Amino acid sequence: MRSLLRVFPNQFFADLAILGLIVGLVTSKVVLSVATIMLMCNAFINIRAGQNMKTWLRDPVAIWCLAVFGIYLISGFWSDDIGYWVDRCRMKLPFLALPLGFVAVKQLSKEAFHRWLAIYVWVIACTSLIMLVNYLFHYQSLNEALTYGHPIPAPLRDHIRFSLELAFAIIVAGYLFVQKVTIYTANKPYLYAILSGFMAICIHVFAVRSGIITLYIALCIVLIHLAFLHKKYVQAIAGLSLIICIAWASVHFIPSLSARMGYFKYELALIRSGQINPEHSDAQRLLSMQYGLTVADKALVLGVGAGDIRDKMVEQYEMHTQSDKVQSKMPHNQYIYFLAATGIVGLVIFMVSAIYPWMSRGRYKNLLFTVFLSMMMVSFMAEHTLEIQLGTAYYLLFLLLIRKFIDDNPEPVYA
Repeated sequence: MRSLLRVFPNQFFADLAILGLIVGLVTSKVVLSVATIMLMCNAFINIRAGQNMKTWLRDPVAIWCLAVFGIYLISGFWSDDIGYWVDRCRMKLPFLALPLGFVAVKQLSKEAFHRWLAIYVWVIACTSLIMLVNYLFHYQSLNEALTYGHPIPAPLRDHIRFSLELAFAIIVAGYLFVQKVTIYTANKPYLYAILSGFMAICIHVFAVRSGIITLYIALCIVLIHLAFLHKKYVQAIAGLSLIICIAWASVHFIPSLSARMGYFKYELALIRSGQINPEHSDAQRLLSMQYGLTVADKALVLGVGAGDIRDKMVEQYEMHTQSDKVQSKMPHNQYIYFLAATGIVGLVIFMVSAIYPWMSRGRYKNLLFTVFLSMMMVSFMAEHTLEIQLGTAYYLLFLLLIRKFIDDNPEPVYA
């Protein structure tokens, strides 16, 4: 058996699993599941299986990720709906599986890291092109749908998660251009600048506010880095001015974004006047957060349990809404979701699991890591990103991939 394990192609399967995670972000949830299981099993079907387990258990980042899964698992003791509790624990299994799987990935060189980033950029760019062509073919009907708050069709029917992936891909493409990476560009690094610009146009055309907001926040972080660490104040101010001009021009000259902003202004006017219509998307977000806080207030320390949060939210909707068109929703805020389901204890565990990888071992010096985690922390304010398989896979993939690159390189690229 040991002789077979010695020749087992562990690195091939690790690479195949990471590729599956990247491609699965825009193709299939089944691909994401298979890739996650493959990466975890690769750590066990390994001549170094025992050492992999020890390394995993000694890794503070992995332990905090395990704690996120653990608090959901333990909350079953005070959850009545066991079926939904099992479903929520299943959704958090990647917090156990992926950190363990990454232990078996060999040292990640700069070239290998850039290759994975390049693959990600090309996958998202090609998907954006397909979406753009579809939009142009259905230009009138999709623009009209946007005026009623309906999104442009996206991969896996998840326009919000894709917009986050697209926003980060824009930053990554810019990073590859600055690093003069020539992987998959026929020795023409400027192609990544072109891809970044193309995807920036696409994200405005697709008009998903979550992605656009996180993109602008990421760009502002880059400008702050440029100004205060590199003392390039003039370039930073010029960049900020350019961002403001692009934002203004996009709203006024891109029909889809203009339609989306028109609908947003309409809803905002209703909300400001006190006319919160629960049938409107933005109002539903606010109501879901409000009801989530109400649920959390009833069990502040340990929460109502991951299994019972759905039933408790349904109770709130039945008590306060009378419209048949309003469906019960989970809190559109990852922080409130953790607070309601697992209480202050769970929220603290989640916050530490998100912040610790960035704060420890000087990883905060890595601009790409800082930008990624900042984008995720902002997205958590308007979405329960980690309660959906796609969001969990995306978050953990880049959290662990960038973290591994920093740790495996004594002098990682910080700029």
